[in-house]
Amino acid sequence: MSDRADVPPPINRSLHSRRAMLRLAVAAGAGTLGLALISCTDSSSGPSATAPTAAPAGVAPAGAAGWDALVAAAQKEGKVVVSGPPAPEARTKLPEAFKARFGVDMEYLGGNTSQLASRLESERAAGQYTIDVSMSGPDTAYATFIPNKWLDPIKSALILPEVTDPSAYAKGAPWFRDPSGELTMQIFESISPIGYVNTSVLQPSEIPTTTEGLQDPKLKGKIASYDPSVNGGGLIFGSVLYVTRGQEFATKFYQDQEVAYTRDYQQIADWVAHGSYGIGIGATPLYVAQYAGAVPLEMFKLSDFKTIVSGGFSIISMFNQAPHPNAARLYVNWIASKEGVAAYGKIDANAPVRTDVEPTWMDPELVPKPGGDYFDVYDYTYVTETRQKVAKIYASLKGT
Repeated sequence: MSDRADVPPPINRSLHSRRAMLRLAVAAGAGTLGLALISCTDSSSGPSATAPTAAPAGVAPAGAAGWDALVAAAQKEGKVVVSGPPAPEARTKLPEAFKARFGVDMEYLGGNTSQLASRLESERAAGQYTIDVSMSGPDTAYATFIPNKWLDPIKSALILPEVTDPSAYAKGAPWFRDPSGELTMQIFESISPIGYVNTSVLQPSEIPTTTEGLQDPKLKGKIASYDPSVNGGGLIFGSVLYVTRGQEFATKFYQDQEVAYTRDYQQIADWVAHGSYGIGIGATPLYVAQYAGAVPLEMFKLSDFKTIVSGGFSIISMFNQAPHPNAARLYVNWIASKEGVAAYGKIDANAPVRTDVEPTWMDPELVPKPGGDYFDVYDYTYVTETRQKVAKIYASLKGT
């Protein structure tokens, strides 16, 4: 993380403060997720439910024993290990909320999901199983977790009526993104900004408004990007640019404009906020929000660039051979519940796919509109085929 220099005072009122965006109201009380939830008995009763499956040894059944049996079994295990985004609030607020609700400790592992995959590969080769649940982007889940057969189905583990209720979702059911329709559940969907522009560095006449404007020689050396050769915000933009404008156009842009790269979201936000670069591609609202009211940052928009929707660290996966299988199942039910997505949405700065949670912590401009025409960068085929191909092309441009 780079050192922060003093920043100028111009105000951009369109951004929310970091404190407001990330504030998490931790629920008090250890046994009141709702009396109706305690009485849940059968996961096969709703239209979106699946046929009951046999629970692994030591796992509370999802049928007649119901919710109270699962909570008791999770409390006996005493702990759940969850990996997720590196946001500081996630490390503290999610464990606090989960412990307050159920009396179960959470060990939270925040960081890069590809590094997590390397750790899991080494551990599993040695017969070690240390993590229960992952909250990630789609890339590692689709390209590593699923092919390696590391996951247990989440769909059959969902037993809360409010989680399985089709009416709670604009898409008609909990949203499973992998071909099996069982393993990876997406709980957020938000409009993903291309990045941000510092209007004290670039004048309005210098800010491109179309993709063609990206080729303006005046922008040379003034653009930074999250590295488009690896999974992340830079590749989201770079891959859509590649798909919509072609390889020659995309290659010319990155090479001719001498785009600077980083693999640190904090650094890309710092670079554009401190004026090191006028445009920060892949800079995210989560990290840019800390400069609200102090730096003139605006969302970077291109009129001919299709609006992107993504989901942050909202792909929920549940590992097989988990050290705490009941606590894992309890956690995935909670994180998909109204309370869970509201708590986590504030931290990850994303809009829930549930229709009963209003994302008041977000800029309304970033909330997808029903029936909108968007480029979904969490689509399974896009991620596993098109996007990975493009990442390799960008890596070759850098000689890596």
